[in-house]
Amino acid sequence: MTNCKLVGGFIAIALSSVGIQNTMGQSVSKSVRPGKGLYEIVFSEKSNAVYVAGVGDRGDNNARIFKLNPQTLKVEDSIDVSEAPAYGLGLNEKSQTLYTSNTRSNSVHAIDLKTGKIVATIRNGNEKSHTREIIADEQANTIYVSDVGAGIWVIDGKNNTFSTLIGNAGKSLAGMALDEKNKVLYMTDIKSDKIVVYDLKRKIVTDSFPSGGKGAINLVRDAKTKRLFVANQGSGELTVLEESTGKVLKVIPTGKGALGVNFNPAKNLVYVANRQEGTLTIVNAATYETVASLHTGTHPNTVAVSKNGNAFVSNKARSGPRPKPGETPQPQPEDTNGDTVTLVTIP
Repeated sequence: MTNCKLVGGFIAIALSSVGIQNTMGQSVSKSVRPGKGLYEIVFSEKSNAVYVAGVGDRGDNNARIFKLNPQTLKVEDSIDVSEAPAYGLGLNEKSQTLYTSNTRSNSVHAIDLKTGKIVATIRNGNEKSHTREIIADEQANTIYVSDVGAGIWVIDGKNNTFSTLIGNAGKSLAGMALDEKNKVLYMTDIKSDKIVVYDLKRKIVTDSFPSGGKGAINLVRDAKTKRLFVANQGSGELTVLEESTGKVLKVIPTGKGALGVNFNPAKNLVYVANRQEGTLTIVNAATYETVASLHTGTHPNTVAVSKNGNAFVSNKARSGPRPKPGETPQPQPEDTNGDTVTLVTIP
């Protein structure tokens, strides 16, 4: 159970002990509502800021990217992206450029974080696309964007222009993890529940193997141990795979709708946002023990982590029925646990 009350402009969340496991002292310390229609979140160590995409209410043309203070979650600034609302976020820390997947606008924004200005809006020339996840190769200044059903966009980060499309890697690619050193891209194929391994130098698929669960959606890589951590939305599980062979090392139940996943190598912890369960699961990557399961909001969507292990979770609000063509969207009861950003502190 989760009890909420408004304190000093923040929504304070008190967690009951019922159904919550917490063996290492992780806790929800703050939860705020910066704006409407929140989607993905990233954290920049270099600029010491949290960025979260908000598309606004349906039809209000008020999409923004909010810049939050990582200690207080106070909104420090915002970037207007109303012309092409941003859903997914990817960060090149080296160049301090934020990239956005504008899922419904067939485009990607490149935003200079020093100025907060959109410096380029990138398109691949097709009339339709479903841009989703973004990952940056900071060494090569190359950006990869998954276009579900089409392939992977390759963007030249120096000029912020579309370079090419990887269209021979899978049926419906969604999540991505990158081996920067060896130039290998690991991707989830949500239609086949497989992990696709793509050699970026040779431009060929070198392997594919089952994710170990159902509804493989997102993944993250542990570069030191050569493991992949995969969030499986359909089966509500985190699977751990050996990246060289695809061997399933562990299957860990996390909760309904496992979606966002991230890894902190310094703390050796894996974080899974369980959208339908309303929880963030924290797993010890060495022992595979679930060390905490915390209620963070209505629909936990994505999770960003800082070097000190703190986690920032974007929580979507409960949505009403979509209006039919020509209908005006009807106001819905306010969901005080949705459209929030939650800070989970790690001791």
